[in-house]
Amino acid sequence: MTFKQNFKLLLTKKIKILLLTATTGTAALTLYTTTTATDSFTNKITSPIHAVPRSSRAISTIALTIADYKLSLRNLPVNSDSYYQKLSEVHLRSAKRILKLCEENKGFYVKAGQFVASLKQVPQEYSLVLSSLQDQAVPCSFKDIKQVLQSNLGRDLKNIFLSFDEQPVAAASIAQVHHAILKDHQEVAVKVQYPGLESQMKIDITTMSFLSKSVAWLFPDYRFNWLVTEFREVISSELDFIQEARNSEKTGKNFKNNKFVRIPHVFWELTTRQVLTMQFCWGHKVDDVEFMKETRINPIKSVY
Repeated sequence: MTFKQNFKLLLTKKIKILLLTATTGTAALTLYTTTTATDSFTNKITSPIHAVPRSSRAISTIALTIADYKLSLRNLPVNSDSYYQKLSEVHLRSAKRILKLCEENKGFYVKAGQFVASLKQVPQEYSLVLSSLQDQAVPCSFKDIKQVLQSNLGRDLKNIFLSFDEQPVAAASIAQVHHAILKDHQEVAVKVQYPGLESQMKIDITTMSFLSKSVAWLFPDYRFNWLVTEFREVISSELDFIQEARNSEKTGKNFKNNKFVRIPHVFWELTTRQVLTMQFCWGHKVDDVEFMKETRINPIKSVY
């Protein structure tokens, strides 16, 4: 019997009910969220049409992954060479499957994938495959970014900045950074959170929590509740730019006597939970090996 045939047998009445409940529940939750949306981008990322396929994709991916582990390792002697070889193969297949899920669902799924890749507890195959998510980010349109800025700062950008580059200098999974010049000619880096993230987070975390509980219900040996709980705490903290600004200032105080470390100044009058404005510092990334070669910096010594 092939893997696909075995998987069909596993797709019992329980799992079918699970899929139907998840899809219906997500649609209802998303429909409620969209009634409070105020901008086009938010409507897009929290619409039922957008959210239901994302949740269904996540459910089918996790179900297939669990079935893969169950069927591939069945009847193999635990702790044998054949068991560990097969386990590594399943790890790799599953990691690639989850990578595809994160790439297709984007948003907090990318962030979740990055989070999993950073954990020491996960198998090496997951860390290696999911680490490719670190460099994936699609910038938001400036029209939507401008709405976030003006709603948070309470003024038109022309009344605050001499210039504001519409093209971001960097983009990540929850925010992007723009270079700007204030009225007093100071260069600043403005980090702007993507609109609608709070609503999207509620939907995605609800789906992830539902999946972890469902996995535990169907397969008691697999429990991931702790992973969702930790991710929720991490992402909630990252969505609060005021806390990030406080942490930055605290770091600055700790390194105030170190001439090799420079922490940008925070412009508190232009900082909110969704907007972080800091002094713009020109430089190079810590992993820019070519720059280190040109300036004769020893990358190993610089770490110590």
